[in-house]
Amino acid sequence: MMLSERAQKLIAQQRARYIESMPVKKQAIMRCIAEFNPSTQDGKPEWYDDLFQQVHRLAGSAGSFGLDSLGRAASVVDRHMSTRSFESGDPAELLSLLQKLIAEIDEVIRSQTT
Repeated sequence: MMLSERAQKLIAQQRARYIESMPVKKQAIMRCIAEFNPSTQDGKPEWYDDLFQQVHRLAGSAGSFGLDSLGRAASVVDRHMSTRSFESGDPAELLSLLQKLIAEIDEVIRSQTT
């Protein structure tokens, strides 16, 4: 079934708004990363839940807007955080995965300006 021209235009507008929101999404993740200091944490910190929510939303929505690479990177972090507790996880591995996610977000932002 072919979408009407109006429907295609609305989808394109939604995608553009989603992509425009990437700097805000990146800032939210970067704020959590800035608070990341496993050596001084006692129990699961609040930023960890915030980070999980940000990543989980990206993992669920990016593919819907045709941003498959971003969705895959977010899904990897999402699975990592879902299958390991804060206390038992490897902080270096999580930071590495988050750096890859940030690189994907940066790529989406760059693609918007070209």
